[in-house]
Amino acid sequence: MKTSLRTRFCSLLIVFSVIALAAKADGGAVHPAQFNLNAFVKASVNFLEGTSSKADAMLENLKAKRADRICVCEIVELQNNNAAFTDVAVFAEKLNNGDMGKGYKIAEREIAKEKKQMKAMFFDEVKVSTKIAVATDCLSLYIKLRQDSNGLKIYDILDADARSSAK
Repeated sequence: MKTSLRTRFCSLLIVFSVIALAAKADGGAVHPAQFNLNAFVKASVNFLEGTSSKADAMLENLKAKRADRICVCEIVELQNNNAAFTDVAVFAEKLNNGDMGKGYKIAEREIAKEKKQMKAMFFDEVKVSTKIAVATDCLSLYIKLRQDSNGLKIYDILDADARSSAK
């Protein structure tokens, strides 16, 4: 009886030792990997059977897209009879046509219209806690804000170009 227990215990130790040796990464040292957007896009395009010129064009579009946008964000607190919501972000995005001040004002106007609609239809109180205006696309701004604040909820990303040209 003692020999079978000893044999099982030794077998268990050998199995755990082999697993522990196989689980070590690079001689026991773990190295964090830096995310490389260029490599990711090229690998994605190659996977979808595209050419490297398509990957380069896609990277150029991604880089250019961020610089030609204006984003205005207001983080609001919403309240009605049934519920209260905090850290709700309303975004408005506009193309940058060279006059950034005018672009910011148009985007701010779109958010003001949306808040007015929210107050008329859904909420009794709409209180602004933070205003942010930057020269980037709203999705990038949301991702950045989301990293800083885990409880941030997105209400909408308004297209200020479509709304201002529809007048």
